[in-house]
Amino acid sequence: MMDSLNKLYVEITTRCNLSCQMCVQRVWNTVTGQMPLATFRALMDQVRDLPQPPIIHLGGYGEPTFHPDFLEIVRLAKATGAQVEMTTNGTLLTPELSEALLDLGLNRLAVSIDGVSPEHYEDIRVNGSYQQVISNLRHLFRLKLRRAGRHSDPQVKIAFVAMKSNVADLPKLPSLATRIGAWEVQVSNVVPHTPEMEQEILYEHALTACTFRESRWTVGMSLPKMDWDDHTLPAMQQVAQSRASLTMLHHSLSARNDYCEFVQEGYAVVRWDGAVSPCLSLLHDHPEYIRGRRKDITHHEFGNINVQALRAIWESPQYMTYREKLRAFPFSPCTTCGGCERFPFNYEDCSENYFPTCGGCLWAQGFIECP
Repeated sequence: MMDSLNKLYVEITTRCNLSCQMCVQRVWNTVTGQMPLATFRALMDQVRDLPQPPIIHLGGYGEPTFHPDFLEIVRLAKATGAQVEMTTNGTLLTPELSEALLDLGLNRLAVSIDGVSPEHYEDIRVNGSYQQVISNLRHLFRLKLRRAGRHSDPQVKIAFVAMKSNVADLPKLPSLATRIGAWEVQVSNVVPHTPEMEQEILYEHALTACTFRESRWTVGMSLPKMDWDDHTLPAMQQVAQSRASLTMLHHSLSARNDYCEFVQEGYAVVRWDGAVSPCLSLLHDHPEYIRGRRKDITHHEFGNINVQALRAIWESPQYMTYREKLRAFPFSPCTTCGGCERFPFNYEDCSENYFPTCGGCLWAQGFIECP
C-alpha cells in the first residue's frame, strides 16, 4: 500500500536576518537562495494532485518572513486546502504581518526562543532583540483574543534549543508560554556543527546510556509517577547512569531509537531550488560533530519539482525503496560506536549500507526534534 505524504516542509529561503551561535549557516558549504514565487505556485499546483493535501510547513534553514513574497506564499498554500504552519524567529512579526496572517488563516506558528532573558537570548541569537520578539508575540496574542479567543489559530509553539549555556532557562519556559499565548513548548538538543558547539551539548552520556537503549545486555526498569525533588533527583541521576533501560508508565525511553520521524510519519522537504529531500538533515551539505569526531553530511535528493511532479517523485520506486529501508533501519550504530574509517562521511557504513547512510543521524536517535 502506498504510504501517504502527510507533511511537506518547504524551504522558501535560506536568507535570515540573524546570525545564531548554533546555526549551520555559519559553517555549511552549500548553494543558497530563495524560491521564486513561480516555483512555489507550481509546487502548490502539484500539491493539489496529491490524494490529500499534506500539512505545509514553511521552514528550513532560513527565516520565512524574510522572503519578499511571504504573504502571497501563505495565501497560495492555504488555497490548496492544506493546514499551513511555519517556523520563525519572530523578529519580523510586525503588527501588520500578524494582522495579515490572521486574515489568511495561518494554522500554527513555531517561534524559536532560546533564552528567557535579553542577555541569554541575544548572546545566542546574534542581532536579535528579545524584547522585540516578545512584544511581537504579545501583540499577536492580543489580536487573537480580540478576534476569536485564545484558542483560535494560529496555535503558537515555542521551539527551544537546549544547551549548557541556556538549560537553566527551561523552568521559565511555561511561564513565558503563558505570557505570549503559546500552548506548547518543544525542546530540542543542539546539533553541533563546530567543536565549540559540541562543548554545549547536553547528551554526551545519553548517546550511549543504557537508560535509552533496551537490549539483551540491559536490565529493564519500570518507573511510576513520582516527585522530582531533593529526595528523588540524586537517585534518578544514578539510575540514569546505571545498566537499566527505563520505562515510565509503560512507555519505553528506548522507543525512539533508530526511528526516522520523517519516514515513519510521512514527511518530505522541498529545498528553495525545488530539490526534494527526504529530511531536513539531508537538505544541505554540512558538518556535524559526534563524540569528538567530524562527520560531513552530503545532501540527498530524489528529484526536483521543476522537472518532475511532486507526486511522481514521492511515488518513485527509488524513494519508496529508501523509505522502506529507513523503516527497517539497518544502519551501523554510528552515534554509539567509537567511529571507523567510514565515519567521517555518510557514503557507506560498516554494515554494507551505501549513500546516504543514516546511522549517525541524531534525529533518528531522538536527540533532535523538528517543529
